[in-house]
Parts: sequence; structure tokens; C-alpha cells
Amino acid sequence: MAFASPLPLNSRSGSRLGRTLKAAFTGLALTAGLLVLSACNTVNGVIGDGGQPVAENGGPARGPRPNVNPIGPEGPVATGGPRMGSGVGAGPLKVALLVPQSGRARDQVALGNALFDAAQMALFDTGRSDITLIVKDTGAGSAANAAQQAINEGAEIIIGPVFAEEVGAVRAVAAPMGVPVIAFSSDNSVAGGGAYLLSFPPEEEIRAVVNYAAGRGVGLFAVLAPQNAYGRRASSAFARDVASIGGSVVAESTYPAAKDAMYPSVMRLDGKDFDALFIPDGGANLRDIAGMVRFGPPPPPPPAPLTDEQIAAGVAPPPPPPPPVRAVLPEHILLGTGLWDEAANGTSGGLARGVFAAPEPSARQSFSARFESAYGYRPPRVASLGYDALSLAATLSSDLPGQRFSAAAITDPNGFNGVDGIFRFLRDGTIQRGLAIIEANGSGFSVLRPAPRTFQAAGY
Repeated sequence: MAFASPLPLNSRSGSRLGRTLKAAFTGLALTAGLLVLSACNTVNGVIGDGGQPVAENGGPARGPRPNVNPIGPEGPVATGGPRMGSGVGAGPLKVALLVPQSGRARDQVALGNALFDAAQMALFDTGRSDITLIVKDTGAGSAANAAQQAINEGAEIIIGPVFAEEVGAVRAVAAPMGVPVIAFSSDNSVAGGGAYLLSFPPEEEIRAVVNYAAGRGVGLFAVLAPQNAYGRRASSAFARDVASIGGSVVAESTYPAAKDAMYPSVMRLDGKDFDALFIPDGGANLRDIAGMVRFGPPPPPPPAPLTDEQIAAGVAPPPPPPPPVRAVLPEHILLGTGLWDEAANGTSGGLARGVFAAPEPSARQSFSARFESAYGYRPPRVASLGYDALSLAATLSSDLPGQRFSAAAITDPNGFNGVDGIFRFLRDGTIQRGLAIIEANGSGFSVLRPAPRTFQAAGY
């Protein structure tokens, strides 16, 4: 099964959408039933491009390919304030969304709101008037209670929760009722038993970038990782993957979050013989540590000039600062994870020529632009998961009741195609993604190797 990437808005619908965000979900009656999702081994192409679908085996695909306005005449609900509504839509098919809407840190509530907004946008894009999105807040109370309430209201599938510690509790409620859970956690330890993780686990990204480096003849690696749980997890996965390609991790160092304490960790790699350095970090910490690797420590602030009183008193001027310590490996390859997938990293001089694996940016950029047009703010990186999860539920719902959300349907080996490219769920509930190899070039990102379009092409 698969769903096509979202269509760009035409100029008329885009401007209308920006003007007429409403406070009630009234736009589901579209002129055609656009399914954003369709079988990956069935349709090869993008919905709305005007042609007839062609199966990968050369035979006919299921049904015509619709070509309609993907947003509809009214657009999604304007939800700039608290998202405390109990549901969106009025159809008989109930899909639950469990996200934090209150009671947590501000950034976590903002994430929950963005996932809700993205799911709502996907619901409009499907054109399905038979789906109700039941929204439950996991922030102020128990995620298990939220799941139970949703199931009591008729939910056949649960999207969410966000955090790993909530997934097991929700699964314990949902599994006995035969309700699958499509959660957003990237912690693979909470997958399985009816819970499937729609996320960006670092293991897939690390495996892809290690294989890429090995293909370029790199065999000796070093690791420079943050002193946190993500750094430990990424370093362990990196060591396993390097061993699997016959390479060696010949040097390792970890660094604290404090910028003024990072450089000694960098210098512990000085003089070591390796060809590529793996840095599993993101944000400002990544740019700081990469600058130290490439260019050495930041220069100390210049000394304050002498005052007139000091000069008159004969105070000697301060000595000139010592020359900067050289960088560790300005000529080596840097390797990273999907945490590098941030615009500021593409223009960072310290990360130039650095390589990481992530979904191709083009479709996500289109999604982000449409999202911002609809809601008036730039979505966080993982908001696309909310869109893809609702779209997945909409496609799976086309099967007969009792079959549409089965484990066999969810773990279709042909996978799905979403905003972030192809993905599929394994039987243990973890996810596989088709990833591109991307290089930071100092002025942005460039795709060195495109992401596969099918899992058959990817060699899985």
C-alpha cells in the first residue's frame, strides 16, 4: 500500500485557503473522493498528474487517478489557539489522535498542536467525509485514559501518543480491543504488540550513511558523540554497522553540552588515524562542535583596552593571545544522522562536505509551505508525521471492516509513500524508510544519492 506525496495548491485555492481558515470543519464534501493513499505495489506515480495509474507489474491498477483540489473549498480549521476540541468531522469511521494539548512543557504542547494541525490538513486532502478524527489530550492526564476514552467513542485505530513512556500504556489498553497504535516515538524498545512507530529512528539513518561511506572506500572511523542518551544509542548502532561492513571504529570521544567544555573532547581525537568522523548531534551544539573539529576552538575575547588611569600608572598592556590550536581533521569526511536535517546546518562552514541520510527535502518543503499557508506558522520537522499517519489510516480504511486495520495490512511489505518518502512497518512494529544521502555544502544541502522510490529498488 502507498500514498502519494501531497499535491501543491493551485494559486486560487492557495489564496482562498489563506483567507478563509474557519472555526468549524465544513470542507469535507469535495467533488471527488481523493485518497491520498493507494497501494504502493499498485500505483506508480503521483495522484493528480492526469494520467491513468499503472501497476508495477505492467497490469492495470485499482481505479482511476483523481485530479481534484487537494485542500477543498474551505481549508482546514483555523486552530491557532488551544486545540481542546473533542473531534473533527462527523463520519462513522473513527480515527483517534492522542497528542499533548496541555499540561506539558510549552514546546511539547506546540508539537502536539502541530501534529493535530497536520493530521487535520491530511483529512481535508483525502476528501473523505466518512472519517471523524477524535482528538484526545495526553498532556493533562493519563495517555491510557485518553486511549480508553477514544476506544469507548468508537476509534478503530489510534494515532499517537508522542512519547515513549506513553506508548506501552496506550498499547495495553488498545491491544486487547484489537485497536492498532501508530505512535510517534523513535524508541524502538516500545514497538510491537500492536504498536507501530511512525518516526525517524537513528538506526536506519546510521546504516545508510555507513554503507555510503563504505562504498567510497572508508574503513577507519571515529566517533564524537554528545554525552546523552541519543549519543549513546547512536554510537552503539554506528559501531554495529561499521563492524558489519568490515570497518573499524578506531577512536571515540564524548563531549558535554557546555560549549566552553567541548574542545578537550575534540582534541582527544587529535593524531588518531581515521578517514571519517561520526557526529550524532543537531542544533547549535552540532555547529559548535563541527566548527571546533574543522577550525579549532573559538578565539578568546580580545582583552579590554587600558584605561587612561592605567596608562598613566604605567600598567603594561596585555600580551597578545596565543595562536589558535589547529583543528583535528579539516580534510576528513564528517558523517551524521537525521538531526543534521536543519537549514542552518547546510550553511554552516564547519559542516561543509558533511554527509547524512534523511528523507529527500523537496516533498517536505512543499508540505511545509502548504502548512504555513494554512496555519500561519512554520511546522516543526516532525509535523509531517501527523500528516502521514492520518493519510495512512485513511487508505487502510478502504478495506472491509475487520480487515482494514489488520496487522497484515499495516505491515504490507511493499510499504507506503508519504511526505518523507517510502516507509514500511516491520512485524516487530519498527519502521524502515527509504533515505537519500545528503551533503551539507556550506550554502545549503545537495542530494548525493536520491532516495529509492520502492523497497524493491532499495534492495530490502
